[in-house]
Amino acid sequence: MVWKIVAFVTLAVVAVGSWVFIFIDRGGGVPADQAGYSAVPASSPSASATTPSPSATPTPTPTAAPKITLPKGASAVIVGDSWAAGYAAQPTSEGFAPLTADAMGWDLTNLGVGGTGYVSAGPDNEGTYAERIADRAVNRTVDLVILQGGLSDATTADASGVTAGATKAISAAKTTWPSAQVVVLGPCPDLLPASKTLKSVDSQLAAVTSTQRLHYLSCLKEGWINSSNFDEVIDTNSQDHPSTDGHAYLATKVEAGLREFIVTK
Repeated sequence: MVWKIVAFVTLAVVAVGSWVFIFIDRGGGVPADQAGYSAVPASSPSASATTPSPSATPTPTPTAAPKITLPKGASAVIVGDSWAAGYAAQPTSEGFAPLTADAMGWDLTNLGVGGTGYVSAGPDNEGTYAERIADRAVNRTVDLVILQGGLSDATTADASGVTAGATKAISAAKTTWPSAQVVVLGPCPDLLPASKTLKSVDSQLAAVTSTQRLHYLSCLKEGWINSSNFDEVIDTNSQDHPSTDGHAYLATKVEAGLREFIVTK
């Protein structure tokens, strides 16, 4: 009787062991001949690892425009609008452009034409700055070119094109006057507060000159015309242009701004 019990127990143990082995093998155990297998290939990174992304190339910051050295009695050209032409000054020779040139000791050629700009061709299609510059003969004796304006552009439907227009004007200036340094003088407000469009024109000019490493004088940013002096500077009876005194005032501001980066030798 005892041996029957022992035999039965032994048989039961063997059966249970076999069942456990089969269960483990079917439940996902790794066969002996694949003991080195892994769900993730040995040469691949683990699932938890992340592939580092390449570092972004930093955008280079434009360097500041270098100082400008001019000879005494330098030959200068200003390309601009009615403000450069001296409109509303009595006489126009008292406009800010000739007054500034006199203070700096320059021989000035004034190419100011009312209503023109970087994208505005003027009331009689006189041409944009780039077009008017390109029409002139090459002159290698000019030392300095000032591109002034943008106010006429702010009243057109193409104000967003000032970036392209200014780039063309600068390129044309460098071609027509290959020996000259180029400076850009931004628009002043003829009404307060300055319109969003005028501010956009100013920002576009600032960006273009920064990219090309040119000096930019911003009348808007510097606040040359503001609520405290508007009535003394702007003649509302002359289509909102500077009065004679206003031109004289602007001449002092432009001169001071130019002397910050222009050296005369």
